[in-house]
Amino acid sequence: MDNNNWRPSLPNGDPAMETGDWRAQLPPDSRQKIVNKIMETLKKHLPYSGPEGINELRRIAARFEEKIFSGAVNQTDYL
Repeated sequence: MDNNNWRPSLPNGDPAMETGDWRAQLPPDSRQKIVNKIMETLKKHLPYSGPEGINELRRIAARFEEKIFSGAVNQTDYL
């Protein structure tokens, strides 16, 4: 018997929601808001200079958010 496809069931017997479903339920602007919060934190803790520095911090914040978003198993884990 192959147990690799085992998935827990919800009380009504339906298979549990896929781990990606919570991502589709996020409001469209929520990811950008989180990137902005990460960006503000980076600005407090990392030196930067001029528009190039701001753009670099924005890229760092976006990459960090993407890693957290893709690795999270649910919305609580993401937030």
